[in-house]
Amino acid sequence: MKRSKTYIATPPGATIKEQLEDRNMSQKEFAARLGISEKHLSKLINGDVLLTFEMSSKLETVLGIPASFWNNLEAIYRDKMIKADEENTMEEDKDIAKLFPYNEMVSLGWVAPAKSMK
Repeated sequence: MKRSKTYIATPPGATIKEQLEDRNMSQKEFAARLGISEKHLSKLINGDVLLTFEMSSKLETVLGIPASFWNNLEAIYRDKMIKADEENTMEEDKDIAKLFPYNEMVSLGWVAPAKSMK
């Protein structure tokens, strides 16, 4: 999961984990049904690997939830990850900009005075 001021990116794996809990199914059993290793399933649940179209199809077969649902969750997750990263970078840049001696730079004519700080 990744956070910024505006966004929370939750991997599709959080929903997979909920489904396993609701069905009282272990990750070991689920990985076997999907035909993947427990390590790969763990990475999928944590959002460390991409949920592919092939995996979405396997999830549909095992859980009965349409592949399109899983594909949509993955797309939303990746979109929010990008937006959260961009927002976090912008916040870091603002923090760095605050370290500049802005008033002195204006008085020396290096930069034009700003009307507001955004």
